[in-house]
Amino acid sequence: MYEDRRDRQHAPGPEGADGGPALTLRVHQNKYLPASAGRTEMHAIVSVRARGLGPAAARTAASEVIVIDCSMSMSWPPTKIAAARRATATAVGILRDGIRFAIVEGTEQAQVVYPFTGGMAVAGPDTKAAAARVAARLPAVGGTAIGSWLDLARRLHLRQSTAIQHTLLLTDGRNEHDPPGYLDKVLDACAPHFTCDARGIGDGWDATELKRIARRLHGRADAVLEDATLAAEFEEMVSASMAKALAGVRIRIRARAGSRVGFVKQVHPTRVDVTDEGVRPDERTWEWTTKAWGDETREYQVSVLADPRGDPTGDDVELATVELAVEGDTALPPPEPESLLVQWTDEVLLSSRIDPRLAHYDADSELGHAITAGCDAYEAGDRKRAHRQWGRAVQLAHQLGSEKMLTRLGGLVHIVDAATGEVRIREPIRPLDLNSAIIVSEESVHFVGVERPRAAAPPAADVSCPACGRRAPATAEFCQQCDTPLGAEPGGAT
Repeated sequence: MYEDRRDRQHAPGPEGADGGPALTLRVHQNKYLPASAGRTEMHAIVSVRARGLGPAAARTAASEVIVIDCSMSMSWPPTKIAAARRATATAVGILRDGIRFAIVEGTEQAQVVYPFTGGMAVAGPDTKAAAARVAARLPAVGGTAIGSWLDLARRLHLRQSTAIQHTLLLTDGRNEHDPPGYLDKVLDACAPHFTCDARGIGDGWDATELKRIARRLHGRADAVLEDATLAAEFEEMVSASMAKALAGVRIRIRARAGSRVGFVKQVHPTRVDVTDEGVRPDERTWEWTTKAWGDETREYQVSVLADPRGDPTGDDVELATVELAVEGDTALPPPEPESLLVQWTDEVLLSSRIDPRLAHYDADSELGHAITAGCDAYEAGDRKRAHRQWGRAVQLAHQLGSEKMLTRLGGLVHIVDAATGEVRIREPIRPLDLNSAIIVSEESVHFVGVERPRAAAPPAADVSCPACGRRAPATAEFCQQCDTPLGAEPGGAT
């Protein structure tokens, strides 16, 4: 019988054992698989949580590039460029002293407008005041070349030796003035160096394009629903960037001999398939470095191919191990590795159980697919399919408790009964409402269900029915096969 490492405590308090920062790791799964299934897949949710990093973040060197779309379309309505000016000044104003920063004006080319000498300035009272004055004069002329803008941000960040590098991108249009394929090449070049959060303002931007940028650069994208809220959104994004303290956390998954990691998908805070971003040093190992951590939780769905041949039935077998390593110069210790277990069984009731987190994120993924499928159908003129998909999306958002998704869907449909998914399509639907639903379709609803706490000691072993010999979990009161009270002697009383 394999000892389950998950039954140990990693961190007794809200932070580390000494009250300092802590990084914790936990695996959630149903370990039972049917013994007769042959080669199959084990699925688990890997939860990584960082806590208590605030003091370290205040000492962490960081660089911030603020990229503002200054194309001609930003001039109409004039509230867009006015909001961009105010938001840029707000973002600069909250930068922590000592942070390196720059403002980039984006048209059909990219230009550093602050500092005046190019490069990056050091945040302080004088430089932030000067940058705010520049922000107040940002123009609205020219075209849109987002790849060029991001490439300049990359070159600015590369000149810095900062641990945390972040770019804030605002646009109201589509990438029209870069050569074909250029944006994808730039994203590949930028991805190892900085993260990027993006916002689309107005009606003319491309939600799919902005999602692709944020996904590749490990950030988040969203729509600006009201121009007047842009300054608050910039403040929130920059504050979150300054709260980062870890440059990266490396996740390593090593399967046992004969097994293989199938896929790894981030399921929270956004859904991203990161399988191909990882490297495989050998056929059994997959590893990948996540970017820029503050106090937060990220969760990943892991698939490992498993084969019961040669394994005992009814015993825990370690199918794979998951371990973390902290990137960069830090004294933060990694948590102990966790095990992904399998127990082969002939009990259908055991092998058919679905871990609550897996079930939650499966439903969450279906919600995202229903939103985008409905938007695709609507834009193709298929109102019947759009109605069906958006109705299902409303039902799932209600079940998952996502007020944000229900609000975004409310721009597409009149919600008659959220519980049943009864809706009526709004006519007409504004482009902003379509974009605002598509752009958040990969955001996930965090699992907040009640979970069994870690046991202080190993859990009780499975029990065998005294009448028929069938195995059952230690918590079972009756045998599912013959209804004998478990713990009773054959023919006797409990």
